[in-house]
Amino acid sequence: MKMPEILQGEARTRFLQGIAFGAVAAMTIGFVWGGWVTAGTAKAMTTTAETTGRMSVLVPICVAQFTAADGALAKFNAASSYSRDGIIREYVKTVASTTMDYSLAQACVAGVEVTLSKAGTKS
Repeated sequence: MKMPEILQGEARTRFLQGIAFGAVAAMTIGFVWGGWVTAGTAKAMTTTAETTGRMSVLVPICVAQFTAADGALAKFNAASSYSRDGIIREYVKTVASTTMDYSLAQACVAGVEVTLSKAGTKS
């Protein structure tokens, strides 16, 4: 059986080089401009989206629970910005059966600060 001309001699070398170059170019274009991601990046993106979605639901509930607690806002206003998450955790232990953790407390602090700033501008 005779091999095709494209797979003989110098033509075969150029053919294989073209395949290799095309594969590298396709991967480069795919990852840089095409939006391809590795499994690790996809997992990180999923985790971020899940956390963001969870926080968007839990933070308003946390803010409502915190502002409804007696003396919480006075203690919050008197505290330094570094200890406010501890005050949130002191008054709100769980939000919708989710245990208060550091990231939720930080998001709740931001929510309470926004609520206080909105209340301050209305007066």
